[in-house]
Parts: sequence; C-alpha cells; structure tokens
Amino acid sequence: MRKFKSPRQAQRFLAAFGPIRDHFYPKQHQLAAQRYREQMRQRIEDWQEIVGLKLTA
Repeated sequence: MRKFKSPRQAQRFLAAFGPIRDHFYPKQHQLAAQRYREQMRQRIEDWQEIVGLKLTA
C-alpha cells in the first residue's frame, strides 16, 4: 500500500501493470540466451509500435 491512497487505487494500478510486466519478463530461466534476446527484442519493438514510438538508431 505504499504511496497508494486506498486499496482500490492500488488494485487499479496493479490490474493495469500486471499484463505490461508479464510482456517484458518472459520466463528467462526456461530460455536459451539467444532465444531470450530475440524475444526481448521483438517485445520491445511491439511495445514501441503500440505506444507510437520510433527507433532512433
């Protein structure tokens, strides 16, 4: 409950945050390093597309 005014506010935040966290934290211990890097690269690209960001590389 730290920094949340009420249990309802905490629950609303966690309900929205959970799927986002799951997107960026695959089960790393079950993946080979190369596969993990590929998945993370793809997930970051997907996220940038969703939020409307473009790579500046």
